[in-house]
Amino acid sequence: TVSTNSSNNNVAGGAAYILSVTILNAGYGTPVYTKICDASTATVGTTAASLVLLTPASSDRTYTFHPPLSYASGVSFFTTTTAGQAGTSAPSTPPTVRLLLSSTSS
Repeated sequence: TVSTNSSNNNVAGGAAYILSVTILNAGYGTPVYTKICDASTATVGTTAASLVLLTPASSDRTYTFHPPLSYASGVSFFTTTTAGQAGTSAPSTPPTVRLLLSSTSS
């Protein structure tokens, strides 16, 4: 999924576990921050992220979680060029974000 400063809402369709997140930012010369919220909907700049993943400029990253991260309300995410909850600036070349999700913790 291409991730910008508009939220990708409830991508799991409900509660889920995050096993891994891959962020493809190799073609972009600025670091990006992918912000993942335990929420069925998220508002950029308002909804607090429970997880913020930095992907450096011109690189790809895969983050793997053992044990998986539990999201009870849903999984929503967006990506900005600024860290912190107030960061809302969109990447000029949005990265691709891939989440590996499960409905169970094992």
